[in-house]
Amino acid sequence: MTRWSKLVLALAVCALAVWAGPAAAEVGVTPTEIRIGVVSDLTGPTAIGGQGMADAIISYFKMVNDAGGIHGRKVKVIVEDCAYSPAKAVAAAMKLTAKDKIFAFVSPWGTAPSTALFAIAQKNKIPLAPACALSTTVYKPFKKYVFAAGTNYVDQSLFIVDYVINVLKIKKPKIAIFCQDDDWGKDHVRGLEIARKKYGLPSIAVQTYKYDAVEFKSQVINLMRQKPDVVIVAAAIKSGAMFLREAYKMKWKAVFIGSNTLGFWPTLKLAGPYGRNLLVVNIFAMPDENVPGMKKLIAASKKYLGKKWMPAQFKIHPYYVYGWLNAMIFAEGLKRAGRNLTRAGFIKAMEGIKNFDPEGIMGPITYSAKSHGSPGYARMTRGDVKNKKFIVLTPWKYVKQ
Repeated sequence: MTRWSKLVLALAVCALAVWAGPAAAEVGVTPTEIRIGVVSDLTGPTAIGGQGMADAIISYFKMVNDAGGIHGRKVKVIVEDCAYSPAKAVAAAMKLTAKDKIFAFVSPWGTAPSTALFAIAQKNKIPLAPACALSTTVYKPFKKYVFAAGTNYVDQSLFIVDYVINVLKIKKPKIAIFCQDDDWGKDHVRGLEIARKKYGLPSIAVQTYKYDAVEFKSQVINLMRQKPDVVIVAAAIKSGAMFLREAYKMKWKAVFIGSNTLGFWPTLKLAGPYGRNLLVVNIFAMPDENVPGMKKLIAASKKYLGKKWMPAQFKIHPYYVYGWLNAMIFAEGLKRAGRNLTRAGFIKAMEGIKNFDPEGIMGPITYSAKSHGSPGYARMTRGDVKNKKFIVLTPWKYVKQ
């Protein structure tokens, strides 16, 4: 090859390189930025929780970004509203993947909307980590791109029955449950059936509702006819409150216990007299607790969101804490994945998390290549509407089937 031919070839190679651009990077990742999508309820029936969850994620990553980001990259949070509708969640996810080109979904809101995104995550190989959903169907059967954190609903039901029998000392209680007609509700019922067989209890009375229902009189009447000793209210924020108001109007006397979804005082206030001292399962640290993670959460919330969630002890609720927790877990996965970030590398890094301490927000978190759900902890609390807080009644208990 002549000197001239070599020069032409070299110029052609350079031109091709310029035309082609740099080697293809992972979707949603640039040298300076990582784009993530948050699908939450901002306008629907659970918006009070969904807005808090989204704001917590925003404040967490503002804190991270101000500290230099993760491996030199800032995290850009793009929030879309699903109004607690699975169909709208899919539409939001399609926008985030097609237009915004996100790297991952972080903390999609609720069991039904999260479930609607599983196929999108699988098809596009997009991490969904972790979901803001506690149904076991989030990680069973195993889903390569989906992770979960927190005490699942099966284990919450087991914890409640154990509390009723061993703490409240109600022998052979007749138990009823009011729950949503989806995987969330099915998990609670499954947990109750496991407990029923374990303790030899009477059959479980079940009444369900649609996620967008606004009237619950028929469910109250049907459960009252069963004359239960204990009624578990495994419902969304407004739905659970309205059910309790209806129960009070009908002068129904029973022990009512709420799942973790009812764990903040505005819901108890909305529920009326039956909300004033409601027993509620708690699975995350509360704003007035002296743990490192909560101190950091409150400081960041005050710095980046101003008075919106202050005073913290009255306004920050479990869904806000859940969003912060999920952001923390996602960030840990990013740190472990390293500077050369890919979706496959991120999944592998998440699966390497063992006994990760979320700074006291909840118990240790562990994943593996075979399990993307982490064991949880629970304790019982009692609502105190007058003082706008929850009173802890039991120590943390590791809960597992």
